[in-house]
Amino acid sequence: MKVLPRRRGAVLVNSALGVALLGGVALAYTTLDSGSSKAATTSRVRTATVAKGTVQATVSGSGTLFSPSDAGQDFVTGGRLTSVKVAVGDAVKKGQVLATVDTTAAQQQVDQAQSALNTAEANLTKAEAGESVTTTVAGSAGSSGSGRGGAASGGAGAQSTPQPTTTTTVKVDQAQVAAAQQQVDNAETTLTNAKEALAGTTLTATTDGTVASISGKVGDTVPGTGSSGSSSSGGSAGGSSGGSSSGTKTGTGSGSSSTTPSGFIVLTNPTGMEVTANFSELDSLKLKKGQPATVTLNAQSDTKLEATVLSVSSLPSSSTNGAVQYGATLQITGDTSTLRTGLSATISVTTGSAENALSVPTAALQGTGSTRTATVVHDDGSTERVQVAVGIEGDSTVQVTEGLTEGEKVELTSTTAGTGNGFPSGQFPGAGGAAGGFGGAGGTRNGGAGGTR
Repeated sequence: MKVLPRRRGAVLVNSALGVALLGGVALAYTTLDSGSSKAATTSRVRTATVAKGTVQATVSGSGTLFSPSDAGQDFVTGGRLTSVKVAVGDAVKKGQVLATVDTTAAQQQVDQAQSALNTAEANLTKAEAGESVTTTVAGSAGSSGSGRGGAASGGAGAQSTPQPTTTTTVKVDQAQVAAAQQQVDNAETTLTNAKEALAGTTLTATTDGTVASISGKVGDTVPGTGSSGSSSSGGSAGGSSGGSSSGTKTGTGSGSSSTTPSGFIVLTNPTGMEVTANFSELDSLKLKKGQPATVTLNAQSDTKLEATVLSVSSLPSSSTNGAVQYGATLQITGDTSTLRTGLSATISVTTGSAENALSVPTAALQGTGSTRTATVVHDDGSTERVQVAVGIEGDSTVQVTEGLTEGEKVELTSTTAGTGNGFPSGQFPGAGGAAGGFGGAGGTRNGGAGGTR
């Protein structure tokens, strides 16, 4: 019977300790809350001033440099290489002889074609001269005189002897003339082709440039773009043209892409250097001919070149995992003498620009489209929500056409100091657990009491 008062005493002590702990927590909570209540109600607002300046919008792409003057040089007529008159690194002029191949076979074809033409021309002359044809016609008989007077004179008149008539004419067979003329025409064409093939054994520069590569040495057999004089004149001309520009430039639509030129000898020329670049499908819709751009060489980030958009392709240049890109060609302005074909670069095209325009940072506006909203911060700290009409959307600023005036301050993004007491949850750390602990103590107490009972 003496144990019960002792247990009740322990319970009373525990209860007193719990009340003291709860009071300490409340005191600490109140102290922290009172110290941070001001911060809780005050927001640190970042602002920007509406000002005049240049608003510029750009899109970026990547590409490589190339020169339209770069050209692969190939023989029209192939054969055994007899001379190479230039070396890599040499500067050459248009029309300069670069190399030659053996002319023996080509000269024989010229000689044979000339002989055939001579024969055809002789045949034509003969056909046009025609053949002489002689025709003899017998004469008609007649008398020297008759009539009574003759009879009176004492006799009948004597009959005259018939005389033949001879006629000579020239007969020209027009069918033979036409056939002979056709033979002459064919022979002339063959001779022209043969002479072109002979000329094709000498390789000459089609443009000014620097020798970048030579794909052979004396004694090697090199191919030709023609057919050694057996093709038509149109085919030879086409072969010559193809040889002078092999691999220089390919493309589709209004845009183009570049490839490294190929040929027996490759000439490079940085004059008129251009750059081909790929842009995302969204950015490509903003590109237009004539827009200014800046080209930055990846190997020399401090080298920036000015350029102008020449064309934009209407067909995609690539598509990877659903990401479509379109190509554009830009003309580099200024000195390009130190540039090289194939250099990689990053291109930034200015798609829009407004000078001396009212502008605010992009973060000051909310919404999309041509009409946005902004929060104006007045001198007394009050704020006002206003509608703003925008123009060009730059990379970091937006042109304001209506709704704001120069010098006004607009709110950017706000950051609050807390939620009332400096703690994210608004509660003292462990307060919930402490309360739960007290509940547990009560439970223990009740359980203990019940158990005791």
